[in-house]
Amino acid sequence: MKKVLFFIGLSLVMLLTACASDQAKEIVEYHNSYLKNVNHKGKELDKIIKQSLQEANPQAAYQMQKEKAMPIVQEITEYMKSQEPKTDVVKELHQMRLDQFKKWEKGIKMKFEAVKKMGEGISQKKAKELVDKANKQLKEAINLGKKADEKFLGLVEEYNIELETESN
Repeated sequence: MKKVLFFIGLSLVMLLTACASDQAKEIVEYHNSYLKNVNHKGKELDKIIKQSLQEANPQAAYQMQKEKAMPIVQEITEYMKSQEPKTDVVKELHQMRLDQFKKWEKGIKMKFEAVKKMGEGISQKKAKELVDKANKQLKEAINLGKKADEKFLGLVEEYNIELETESN
């Protein structure tokens, strides 16, 4: 299977430093919180899914994803849905991220279902069809994520926000 996560948001992990306006401050807070609560969990999720796909049989892969990966997907989804931006610019950015995450979550769940059905003995042809449909959702999520990234970078420029690369 293809790599499951794209990863979410800017692939360059960046922290923002505060600026003067309320909009700029909220952009900084939103983005830094996003990195902490989404990107970090996403990296963990990616490792678990990769590890599960190395399992010898689909039942073991399904069980690992069910017990370890899907709770992380749920945490990320709950975090995204719990955000309540105050300024219009962050509301717009957040809506773009929500649209991205709806597609991402659907694609992840479709892949999870494909792994489950593989464990139940579906044909390789049917499994490939399921995975292809999931990959289509994930590709759409990637495209939505790119648009959200562009919006974010536009806001960074518009509000004169300074980006700092985070060191790992």
